[in-house]
Amino acid sequence: MNTSRHARRAQAGYGLASAFVLGLAMTVTGVGIPGGADGTLSAQAQNPCGLLTKDEVEALANASVDGVASSFPSFNAETCRYTWGAGINRFTLGVVVLDASRGFAGMSPEQIKQRLVGSIKPGTDEEVIADVGEAAVFRTDSPYYATATALLKGHILEVQLDGLVARDMKDEAIKLLKSAASRL
Repeated sequence: MNTSRHARRAQAGYGLASAFVLGLAMTVTGVGIPGGADGTLSAQAQNPCGLLTKDEVEALANASVDGVASSFPSFNAETCRYTWGAGINRFTLGVVVLDASRGFAGMSPEQIKQRLVGSIKPGTDEEVIADVGEAAVFRTDSPYYATATALLKGHILEVQLDGLVARDMKDEAIKLLKSAASRL
């Protein structure tokens, strides 16, 4: 049977999911769009820099850090990025708040929940996180990149860690997700 790549692309949510991943990659690498002419977030948007306290972030970083907010209006997403260290000891912590209906267009909350939980790879350090929103997971794509993601209150909340031992910081990522979720 000959299936073209166009047939695979027709799956519901594929385009937005790909765009969402691209947006998250832009956040981690520091490419972003300021929220407004003066660099502030709109009053209607959730400010992800306010979801973690300075003390919580600095305890992880072991350094003084400030968050840099970015907005992705076409995805109805807001991000906050904290960066510290240099060279191989450089880390980035990203907090992303995305309207779930934009990131998973056409999907019900139950379908989004199933997709999140189904994204866990068996036999790895990945896991479902209990007691956070409607569904939450910890995932790691490599030793250098890990995410804790939750569906709650119609939003996708994600805490991203990018650095040399990000995978080993599982407990910290989950703790920060729970803390941010409590303020969303």
